[in-house]
Amino acid sequence: MKPSLKVVLGHTTSQQVVFVGPFGVGKTTALRVVSDIPVVNTDVLSTEALADARLPDKTHTTIGFDYGEWNFADGSRVSLVGIPGQERFKVMWDVMLPRSSAIVLWLHGDRDDQMAECAKWLAALAERKVISRLAVAVTRVPDGQTEQALAPYRDLIGRYHPQAPVITADPRNKSDVLQAILMALSSPRHDA
Repeated sequence: MKPSLKVVLGHTTSQQVVFVGPFGVGKTTALRVVSDIPVVNTDVLSTEALADARLPDKTHTTIGFDYGEWNFADGSRVSLVGIPGQERFKVMWDVMLPRSSAIVLWLHGDRDDQMAECAKWLAALAERKVISRLAVAVTRVPDGQTEQALAPYRDLIGRYHPQAPVITADPRNKSDVLQAILMALSSPRHDA
């Protein structure tokens, strides 16, 4: 007997959270860590990643989007989408961001250009008018420097969304990623 396939028409998730941020910050990793289904991805070998000495283990990059789902305890589901960090793939920003219920902006906490990256992403979100529900997850923050490291992010982000939560998070840690997702979904709406 052949196994039957369940046909589903329309959306099966109640909300969609989009992971955005610079190249190599951990968006795909974060999505894989929390997804309750096998992640669909569009990763390809990346010459950019291979050339970046700051990312010795990164060999692939997302060129379309990553897709996964996470289930709440009550059975409702959230779709999780990761989009490319490079501007050359920003057509995916225009396709996926307007459909989002909330956004998690992943940022590096250990780069010289981290505030410029933060400003670039905030401007991109504001330009697309999708900054209303936002949480910011900063990775690779030096131990013992959390508040000091997050202060410049909070100042800059506050200009766009005064109530957006800003946290440290490791994209490899499921509880950190879930915290970022839940904070984005419960973030007070702010229409810039």
